[in-house]
Amino acid sequence: METIQGDERDVIFVSVGFGFDKNHKISHNFGPVNREGGERRLNVLFTRAREKCVIFANFKHSDLKLASNAPFGLRALKTFLEYAENRQLIEYEPPSDQSDSSFEETVYEFLKNNKYEVHKQVGCAGFRIDLAIVDPKSQGEYLLAIECDGATYHSSPVARDRDRLRQQVLEGLGWKIHRIWSTDWYRNRDETSNRLIKAIENAGKKDKITETKVQPEESPTVEITQEPPVDVEINTNEVILEDPFSSISNYEICSAIDIDRNCQLHEKSSRELSEAIIQIVDFEGPIHLNEVIRRIRIYWGLKKAGKRIKDAILSAVEVAEQNGQIIIKEGFLYPRNGKINVRRRIGDPPANIDLISPEEIEEAVKMVLNTQHATPLKDLLSQVARIFGFKSTSKKTANKIKIVIQNLLDTKELILTSNGMINIS
Repeated sequence: METIQGDERDVIFVSVGFGFDKNHKISHNFGPVNREGGERRLNVLFTRAREKCVIFANFKHSDLKLASNAPFGLRALKTFLEYAENRQLIEYEPPSDQSDSSFEETVYEFLKNNKYEVHKQVGCAGFRIDLAIVDPKSQGEYLLAIECDGATYHSSPVARDRDRLRQQVLEGLGWKIHRIWSTDWYRNRDETSNRLIKAIENAGKKDKITETKVQPEESPTVEITQEPPVDVEINTNEVILEDPFSSISNYEICSAIDIDRNCQLHEKSSRELSEAIIQIVDFEGPIHLNEVIRRIRIYWGLKKAGKRIKDAILSAVEVAEQNGQIIIKEGFLYPRNGKINVRRRIGDPPANIDLISPEEIEEAVKMVLNTQHATPLKDLLSQVARIFGFKSTSKKTANKIKIVIQNLLDTKELILTSNGMINIS
């Protein structure tokens, strides 16, 4: 099997052939496709063309006789060839009437009581959606996929498959994912159910995204020296269609905190709370202090954090800093290794500029310039906002990014060229 493709990958030509053994029987010698994981090679091969995939083969799908225990890669190849030949896929499996767990059934009943049309177990084995909300405006489409930590979740052998790879596959197929943890559902039902309803409502607003406010602090406006001769007025209705930075990882929340909840949160010792804070910061850092408080509050099943709760967490933060386990700067908590990862916000936490540290914004600015080099200020602002998951660039978001860009210009890490472009020094 070999592939011939142009530089732009608009069209891919796939050549598939087999040989015969001494008894004139088909020899299934398809190299990597014959081995475990061979279906992944096919996935890469058959999904890279932008416009057309042309198949050349010296046999039909019916000529490929496979045993029931044949490698999945070969079975996938046969299915694909059948589709290429007669445009027929294997019969679609309809949604199931059965739930994987009592927790999933409880969420299903809640949604039905709120007048949503819900389907259970949508999709194919291994990538089934626990619950899918039907779009009331288009009965052939789904608004949102709801994932519960039920049987499908726990059947994945490693956390990496459960939390990241599976979700990436589903999102690549166009699904919008909302995850519900059973501990949150039973300990903090009102807040968790409200977030679920809000996620469904937002899923219906295809070109809108709402920024959640978290104690915003007014930032001084910083004007860039030698302002580029371009209009930097930000259009709050702009919609960005293409995304050259789609490989950036989605923000992941530290959902499993290793701390006993055998007493009231404010009664916990600062040492124990500091260990929980270190776990969160190591997993999510840099992270805003308000988000750390929210993680611990939700983990404890509390609807809000009063003064005693906040004071207890702040004391624990100070202990962690004094022990050199975390770094605190301007309301953000950083892991002690100082590593900065650029992450896309697509749900929880939301794409909120107040929750993104200056250092992470700085890395995103450099990422854009290293990718496309000299860039006008207006385009740079939009690209950086896009990286973080903003569908549109508000003035507030643009102003904070401009402050970071100005600091990079002041420190000579960026330069402003004579034609008004910004680039890496």
